Amino acid sequence: MLFILLFSRSLADFDFWGCLSFGRFLWENGYFPYQDVFSYTPTKPVWVYHEWLTGVILYPLFKYLGPAGVQLLRYVLIVSTILIMYLAAVKRGATAPVSFIMISIGLILISWGYTPVIRAQIFTYLFFALSIFLAECARKESKYFLLLWLLPIQIFWCNLHGGFIAGLGLLALYALGEGLSGRRFMPFVLILAGSLLVTLVNPYGFDYWRYLIDALAMTRPDIVEWHSVFKSIRGKTFAPPAILFLFLSAASIFAIILHGKKYLTELIIIVTLTFLGSKHIRHTVFMGIAFGIFLPVVLKETFYRLSNGKLNSMASRLKPLVLFCFYLVAVFTVYMLPSITKIQKPSDVLCPSFSLSASCSIFPCGALKWLENNSFRGNILTSFHWGEYVIWHTYPHCKVAFDGRYETVYPEFVQKEYFDFVNANDRWKYFLEKYPHNAILVNTKTRIHFLLTREPAWRVAYTDRLCTLFIRDDQLLNNSFPHVPQ
Repeated sequence: MLFILLFSRSLADFDFWGCLSFGRFLWENGYFPYQDVFSYTPTKPVWVYHEWLTGVILYPLFKYLGPAGVQLLRYVLIVSTILIMYLAAVKRGATAPVSFIMISIGLILISWGYTPVIRAQIFTYLFFALSIFLAECARKESKYFLLLWLLPIQIFWCNLHGGFIAGLGLLALYALGEGLSGRRFMPFVLILAGSLLVTLVNPYGFDYWRYLIDALAMTRPDIVEWHSVFKSIRGKTFAPPAILFLFLSAASIFAIILHGKKYLTELIIIVTLTFLGSKHIRHTVFMGIAFGIFLPVVLKETFYRLSNGKLNSMASRLKPLVLFCFYLVAVFTVYMLPSITKIQKPSDVLCPSFSLSASCSIFPCGALKWLENNSFRGNILTSFHWGEYVIWHTYPHCKVAFDGRYETVYPEFVQKEYFDFVNANDRWKYFLEKYPHNAILVNTKTRIHFLLTREPAWRVAYTDRLCTLFIRDDQLLNNSFPHVPQ
């Protein structure tokens, strides 16, 4: 019931439609598109699409099995990730009850990374948990040959999602922690070197890494999931998982510090994940995974020592703080569960969803229906989040000016010009006049919407509470499209 409550969703993600569009193009055209095929504005010489294999997998599932096929894959990956977390916790010496409790708390934080329905990140979460499991098996049983499994995993991982860097970073942290603890660290160094090498097994070769270096340095201020935890709390976007992340991070660090250098590797990993999660809200999911794997055995030993008075004097003085911290985590988790999971009706906890929805309160369904009914052909300038959804529904008859693929496709100058337009900055008109737009699809009652209503070359063809579709005045007249008054 907890699993269904946390992970049963039907709302499709904006990026999901881009993955489907790529997969459809490759399967239907029979060749790999190394250059962008969906845009009419200037694009980079090479389109490095780090999620390409995800689209290749999702499209036939969606085409032949429908939404149920996509949802089934999603549930299999989620259950596999949870199972691996449990096996890793037990491998470390935790008991089943403690593992169940800690993983359940961690899942509440993890679950937000699986909404909306499916994104390429779900492969990263699976492989991240699997990497920890293999690393724990290797060092607990001194069977370092098990780390060789990470090489084929990295090949699949780097072609499914750019988050494979998390796996490389994890190996580096294990090597550092084991070295500082006086344990064997060279196996982790060697497998890290091999993992770096096999990431070149991708369609782009070294261009993949050139893209990643640039992408990692980008700030992405216009994408809320790249905001910091503290900005998310202030802006009330992802506030519940952000606060839970801070609680889990603080509790984990305090509990591990009580054991001195025994869990130095775990401390290094947790501190690193705390930093990364604080910097970007989307990275907090990794803390949920690490918490579910590392904390069960740490807490089991912590409470055993607390109850038997076997902690040193400093740790003993921290005892009330540790207990109070975990008390706050428990209270917060129970109190915020409804708002994190968005419980709407009793049936939400009875059966998982096997459908996909693109709600007309989020997606521009009405405008796309107008385009379809009027057999529209041409270039469409859309709001940022709708670009890939428009591609899925209108390509090859239409192309877009900009979409959620962002830095993978568009040069920096196009990005700046585009966001000047959608944010209605001083130079917003430059993007409007520079490129051959035939239609513009923007959110209703935004500043750019009101500015466009004053442009004599553009007329409203369709409007509703969510979106407004503008068509060039000359194209409306030439094609005799129906006109909706403002």
